[in-house]
Order: sequence, then structure tokens, then C-alpha cells
Amino acid sequence: MNKTDSHTELNCDVAVIGAGPSGIAAAIRARTFGARVLLVEREGSVGGMSTTGLLNVWCGDCDSAFYRQIRKRVTYHRGRRDVFSPEELKSIYIDELERAGVEVLLHTTVIDANINNRKIENVTLFCCSERITLKAKIFIDATGNGDLSLLCGLPYEKGRPSDGLMQPITLEFSLGGVDDAKAIYPTFGRNNDLQAKMREYVDAGRILPPAGHIILIEGIEPSTAHANMTNAIMLDGTDPFEYTKAEILCRKQIPQIIEFLRECVPGYEHCFLMATASYAGIRESRRFVGRYQLTEYDILAERVFDDYVVRGAMYCFGNHNLTGSGSDPHNLEYNGQKYTIPYSSLVPKDIDNLLFCGRNISGTHMAHGSYRVMPICMGIGEGAGTAAAICAADNLTAPEVDTGRVRDILGI
Repeated sequence: MNKTDSHTELNCDVAVIGAGPSGIAAAIRARTFGARVLLVEREGSVGGMSTTGLLNVWCGDCDSAFYRQIRKRVTYHRGRRDVFSPEELKSIYIDELERAGVEVLLHTTVIDANINNRKIENVTLFCCSERITLKAKIFIDATGNGDLSLLCGLPYEKGRPSDGLMQPITLEFSLGGVDDAKAIYPTFGRNNDLQAKMREYVDAGRILPPAGHIILIEGIEPSTAHANMTNAIMLDGTDPFEYTKAEILCRKQIPQIIEFLRECVPGYEHCFLMATASYAGIRESRRFVGRYQLTEYDILAERVFDDYVVRGAMYCFGNHNLTGSGSDPHNLEYNGQKYTIPYSSLVPKDIDNLLFCGRNISGTHMAHGSYRVMPICMGIGEGAGTAAAICAADNLTAPEVDTGRVRDILGI
């Protein structure tokens, strides 16, 4: 990393904005190829929803070497699920980043982008009351919401086409005091009597709506569990006022949900709150318009794209109910199809040195419900990071990358 004495100007080959699972995978892949990489993250730790977001279970699958490596290091079998410790994963990510030689800048937000002749000349970062100018050959937007792409003025879509509604916002939390001998772990479509009982609590005003479903997941330690049960609907996670409303609502629901668990769910009679996530998780926000929009029909047809950079992606159309609790009744039937993701869904139409990465790639609302999960986002990150490193090494623009070469490097 080249930087001035005042640290107000930084230069690198590949700049990755956002250090969630996809951004970490992109940064490590780009550095492994030899690029000088800076990974920028607005929080005080890396990992996004897999760490500070307090998710503790992998959903879906992908032919991603980075995902396989991380999963092997951190995952334990508990009950009927494979789970991991978000706290342990924080250290593992840092270990992998340091081993690869990726430079990391935490507590830093991108606030502006300078565009000239279809390229990002530099971006402005803000950190600890200081503005920093960052120049790079290639930028990767792994912010989830597509913050850098928005600053570049790129077009995007949000929500389902009929009304623009997006998936619910949820604040994860963990529990102690769980009786392992008695505890059950309901999820969508199971324990319908308990689901109905919880809806009775909501209808009676004992739990704030629109909570109403039960998703309990084994914790990594004995007598612990994770809960994915708070719910805020019809709110936009990219609007600060609406996002704040969601955060407050979800935090108010937590003690009410715990009271319900103590009174109604076997094994949770003496449970107590251990931790809440640092922020509520946003399942869906901006999906940027790329050179190709991945669709649900591509997924169902198991389409193999000529320019694919992700292979073996697999997850159902996992949209949560956009207007209530539980699963979205509009989800299409999914039979375990494995699909590919094309490089053209990562490439903007109007900027030549930027790549989308993670859940903000170009896809439809329904397709996004599948590819948004962490294993697939890691695969997208590997594809984006490899392509970016090739660009930096060979002085190419993003559209000029030979995707066959990306696949050869990734072994997919």
C-alpha cells in the first residue's frame, strides 16, 4: 500500500469496499493473485452478518474454495445442524486476511466517488474525523447495499416488481440457560402448534407485530441457542429513518419473545438473553443493473453461462414474508438445482473499473432470494477478486477479463 506521510492519500491495485463474507473472499483472492489490496470496512470488525450480525449457521452451498476452507475451520455439528461461533469467526477471518497479506482499514466509510471517462479515479473515505483519498486500478463494491455503486450514480432495482416491497429486517440474538435434554429447534413449516401459539401472543398484544414465526438454532456451546425471530416489514434498510425504526422495533420484540419462549417452548423455561447482534440484518436492498440480470428461470434451468465465475450455487428461493411473518408464499418451488452465476452480472454497464460483489449483483427479486446467502456470496467474492486481480496485473478493464482464465485459477 502506498500512502503519503499524512495518510490522507492511499494507492492500491484492488480496493474492496465492505468486509462481509463476499468482501473478505474477494480481498484474499485478489491478494493471492499478487495484487496490492486494501479492504475497507465501516464496522470495527470484519465478517458482517456472519460475525457482528450474529448469524451462526450456513444456508445453501457453493463450489467455493474459500467457503469450504472457512466452513472446515469453524463449523461444529450440534443436534441436526452444523453451526459456528460468530466470535471465533472474527479471529479466523483476521488470521486469513493477515496470512494472505491483505491490508485492512476499519471504522471507515466511503462517502464520495470521482468518476471520469467511465472510470472511478478515486473515492473519498471518512474515518475518525479524517478524509482519505483512495486510488485503485479496480474497485469492488461488497457493501451489501451497494453504497459505492450508488455514489457512482449507477441504476438499481429494489424489491419485488409489483410493489417494491423488500424482505423483512431481522435482529439476531442468542440465548443461554437452554435445557439441552428438552430443547426443540423449530423453523418454518415445523411445530405448527407452537407457531400458532406465538401468533396468539402477537394478536393479544404480548409480542409486537409483525413477529410471529419461530426459528431457533442450536448454539455452538451447550445450553445455548440462537434466535431468528424478530421481524420488521415494509421498511427500507437503505433509508436511515426506516432502518432505525426497524432496529428499535426488533429490540422491543426481544424481551417479549423470550417471555413467550419461557412460557411455551420446551427446554426454554429458564432461558435468558446472552447477546444481540450489533445491528439488524438487511436481507434485501439495492440490486444494481449489470450487463446481465440473473433470473429465477436461469436458476431453475440450472443454466451454465459461458462466462460463469461461480459454480455449484444452491439454495432455495428463501424470501421471508414481505407483508407478515414466516416464509413468503410467493416463493417458487425449488428442487435443489445447482446453478452458475455469470461474470456479466458482476459488471456494471457504465463503469469500467468496478465490480459488484455479494447480494448487490445484478439479479431479479426472486433470484436474489437464492444467491443472497453467505456461501454463494463467498463464491461471488472469489470470482470478483480473481477478475479484479487479473485487471490490475494486465491493465485491463473489467469487461475485458477472460472468464475462462478466472475459472482456471479458481478451479471451477
